[in-house]
Amino acid sequence: MKDLESDIVELETIRETTGDRGYIEILKEKKMALANLLDLLLRPGKKEWAEALLSGTGQEITEPSQIRRRTVRFYSTLYTSEYEEGETLSEGFCNGLPQVSEEANKQLEGPLTIQELQTALQGMQGRWAPGIDGLSVEFYRAYWDVLSNDLLDVFNESLASGSMPVSCRRAVITLLPKKGNLQDIKNWRPVSLLCVDCKLLSKALATRLGRAVEQVIHRDQTYCVTKYAPNGKGCFYLVLMETWFYQLQYADDVVVFVRDQNDIDSLVDIVREFSSASAARGNWKKSEALAVGEWSGGLPVLPQNMVWRKDGFEYLGVFLGKGIVVLKNWEDFTENIEGKLSKSRLDVSSSETPGLTVALCRSKTLCLQQLVDAVGPELSDAQALGSLLGLHSVRVAQRILKLWSQILCPEEKRLLRSYGQGGAKPDPADPFPEIYLSPGLEN
Repeated sequence: MKDLESDIVELETIRETTGDRGYIEILKEKKMALANLLDLLLRPGKKEWAEALLSGTGQEITEPSQIRRRTVRFYSTLYTSEYEEGETLSEGFCNGLPQVSEEANKQLEGPLTIQELQTALQGMQGRWAPGIDGLSVEFYRAYWDVLSNDLLDVFNESLASGSMPVSCRRAVITLLPKKGNLQDIKNWRPVSLLCVDCKLLSKALATRLGRAVEQVIHRDQTYCVTKYAPNGKGCFYLVLMETWFYQLQYADDVVVFVRDQNDIDSLVDIVREFSSASAARGNWKKSEALAVGEWSGGLPVLPQNMVWRKDGFEYLGVFLGKGIVVLKNWEDFTENIEGKLSKSRLDVSSSETPGLTVALCRSKTLCLQQLVDAVGPELSDAQALGSLLGLHSVRVAQRILKLWSQILCPEEKRLLRSYGQGGAKPDPADPFPEIYLSPGLEN
């Protein structure tokens, strides 16, 4: 820690003559990461548990050991897989599904690279609670040059052997209170705190999968598919759910049109079979049914005592049904649109908030090498830049990269391509390279 402080003081002197604060910020980030880790290791443990819980039979228990036992038993049951092996059931859902090409399959199964891990790390959000090892995203970013090669070897060996490291197989479950009686264990929401290395591996694999997922996911599904939408999360879940999409044309929440009791019975059978094959549940208690038009033979019987509604309901933020319900769609409409637009606004022609300079500093992208490692030597990966800076618009990211590319002369572009191919490296004796990009992009 003292060595870091000495380096910061020395670089402050350089900053006064050059105006460059990049290396100072990196050292301060390393100091903060170390301080957070030491604080986690040295501070006394907190005793956090509910003062009383209800047992499975409804009796109040107050002994700490009994409370822990009740909690462990409840969440062990909750997290137990309900998957049932069945070839006939699996074939019924998987028959007819598309497959990725042989070339894409080779890319998916190939070993990970440093570039993939670094891109994933740059796209991760910081200042979140760490996992059981106490190492945060900021720690990995600050010491990436020390950790990267060993971490890559561990990940590739784990993928080859089929056995993940302990840090990727364990999580700390913290409980957050929900509404209702807090003596009921069901009113505590479990949140699993995963280690950053597990999140990093998942993000790298999800990014790789995202390049091939459009070959097997129907174009109606835009979630996580790069070609259709910029969201890069949840690709593994998307592939799993495609089996249900194939049966029901499912889109996030499901809206199913039924005509008679036979349609209801068929829907119940499909949901039950899918639950057995995937361990994912369709929650009938949180489902709603809307009766539209005239039913001469009476309304069909719904599962689990569901009741037909006559007014309307909300679906994906849109109110459907009769006129008085539909009018709710226009409540606070202007204010909501203005709020959403303000969150995604980024003025690439200004260095003032919420300008590009602020976005770069917030993402800890302080030098050209970090930017090139994230978006490539051609400065062409708009999705990676959007993920890095937290942009909601791919077009804004594309415009930023285009303006930066126009600033560089042919020789500078050649140097960047050579760096990307491993032919050129930054000069360690020259911490302030001659090639630099102006974040403000002023005209």
